[in-house]
Amino acid sequence: MESQEDRKGTLIVIEGPDASGKETQTGRIVEWLREGGYSSIKSQDERRLENRMPGCYPSRGDKVKDSIDQGVWRLSFPTYDQTPGGRVVEAYLDGSLGSRDSLDADMIVDIYAADRKQFKYVIEEYLRLGGIIVCDRYREANLIHQLVDFSGDEWEKKLEKVKSVDSDLPDADKVFYLDISPEEALNRMEDRDRDMHELDEEYLRKSNTNGAKVAGAEGWEIVDGSQDIDDVTEELRNQIREILKL
Repeated sequence: MESQEDRKGTLIVIEGPDASGKETQTGRIVEWLREGGYSSIKSQDERRLENRMPGCYPSRGDKVKDSIDQGVWRLSFPTYDQTPGGRVVEAYLDGSLGSRDSLDADMIVDIYAADRKQFKYVIEEYLRLGGIIVCDRYREANLIHQLVDFSGDEWEKKLEKVKSVDSDLPDADKVFYLDISPEEALNRMEDRDRDMHELDEEYLRKSNTNGAKVAGAEGWEIVDGSQDIDDVTEELRNQIREILKL
């Protein structure tokens, strides 16, 4: 795997519990970066790499708003029905593979990791050529969601084990964690369709608490997601300006 020193581009990851505003902020940051013209990847290279994407990615679907344009790749996981790996995740989330409790924890980790690994070489090449990727959930999401049933020394060991599964993927230049309370998350989800995880309020609370714990342990940049949407966007922009040396 290429080191970060070998690449011209930038990988920004936006993480957080469900309903923390990841999709909204990803879209806003992508639009701002495209308008600014901060990427150095050539348009012909971008089109060439787009043609190498797995499945029918990036198709336009109800759940996925990914796009590759003007040197900025808006990427999100899961990829759902766009790709082979995404369809396995979709089957898991709609309960087709069984309940969460009936499946081995390592299997669940692998299901999500496989979705991301489909893009490994394209991500590496896009970054090497100077593209900017803004990712709504990346490999860090497994740490937020798959450590909820562990504590103490067992949590520490599991953290390292889960990290090792995706360790071959390119590292993010910055991970932002949008922090909101479990109560705020549940309030925001009242009027929307939910998948298997989102229907389990106990699991939502546990993953929310665990996410903040992981963010602190891993040194992610914690952003108060309960602020006004515009304030969150401006905070992200200011920190990304420093990353890009604008």
